[in-house]
Amino acid sequence: MADEDEFQNEILSMTTAQPGWTVHAQIKGHNRASGERWVEDEGVYPIVGWAVVNFHYRDGGTRNKIEPVFVTDTGRLEHESFYRWQYSDLEPAPGQPRMTVSFEIREP
Repeated sequence: MADEDEFQNEILSMTTAQPGWTVHAQIKGHNRASGERWVEDEGVYPIVGWAVVNFHYRDGGTRNKIEPVFVTDTGRLEHESFYRWQYSDLEPAPGQPRMTVSFEIREP
């Protein structure tokens, strides 16, 4: 679902997370024409680290953010902004749903 632009956020540093931290990720759909909203996919994933990510905004600005690094059901390591970039579609083609990703970080 990611747009054609190349992902530009960059992990600057990373540290391990204490055991027990998890992230609840939801991929949500919204049909603007009908107003219908739904959860397309969701999962609770173990957080294995925290990354300092140089986050790039569409207007050209940047800032550093701390993001969880987690293991998905497929065993893949992801960090928040890359996961969001892969599964969001904020400007879909006509007739297609708008897709967004939300995260809830859960303490042990």
